Amino acid sequence: MNARFPVDLHVHTAASDGSDTPAGVVARARRLGLRALAITDHDTVAGLDEAREAGHAAGVEVVPGVEISIANQPELDCLEIHLLGYFIDPAHPDLAEALRRARCARVEQKVAAVKRLQALGFDVPVEEVLALAGCGVPGRMHIAQVAFARNPGRFADREQIFREYLSPGGKAYVPRGYQITLSEAATLIRRAGGLPVLAHPAGYRLVRDPQGLVRRAAGLGVAGLEGRYTYDKNRPHFGLDVASLGALIATYTALAGALGLALAGGSDYHGERKSIELGEQGLTDEEFAAFKAKR
Repeated sequence: MNARFPVDLHVHTAASDGSDTPAGVVARARRLGLRALAITDHDTVAGLDEAREAGHAAGVEVVPGVEISIANQPELDCLEIHLLGYFIDPAHPDLAEALRRARCARVEQKVAAVKRLQALGFDVPVEEVLALAGCGVPGRMHIAQVAFARNPGRFADREQIFREYLSPGGKAYVPRGYQITLSEAATLIRRAGGLPVLAHPAGYRLVRDPQGLVRRAAGLGVAGLEGRYTYDKNRPHFGLDVASLGALIATYTALAGALGLALAGGSDYHGERKSIELGEQGLTDEEFAAFKAKR
């Protein structure tokens, strides 16, 4: 089976909350006919060396990336926002230190969320969540997986756990201790030689004006926009009513052009933890060449 798009710029590995090793993701990309992909693990660059080595051997271009989680941005009318960084130098000291602090805060946040679920009467052992994350960064997906397996009959599906408990405003949601602003994160990415791109702009809960969010983000140093994204597959997680995926993507693709932002696109692949395939959303070869020219 061939991928729908030859370039996928939003891919997660076991270094954060994906199920595939970095080398495994590259091998899958080759089998599907992808020519390039970006590894964008949450708040970590731990999988990049392995992925780039595998990509070199397989003839698949691997773009070094990261997805930085940013919380509590009242000036953006947003409780949580994600910034993708592409073409980064993963060894840049300022970026490395910020990511280290973010990972520590992420662990503390997820442990606190688990304890809230326990207080609500759910069987969710902290050690099992951390073991599931392995050497990666624990995420809400790990918590949801353990909670769903350990509490049969109490949830309709894992997405209910996200919607009602783990997302901002949920019953077990805990704000992250270490805070970084969008402008600070964009500056860090630029300082590390990268291109800062706003992830899935229509996918933020409680944002009344997502297009206004994009415009405000552009004023804070964001240079690109993820115009193509698997909103249809992530609809329950985001709480979206996706009447027309094509119309939604067309809206943000056009907005990127109107604001002079680099157009990015990707699947948000997580392996077996999401029913999303590599290359399900992404860029054409021509769009990828234009994206690289924006570096």
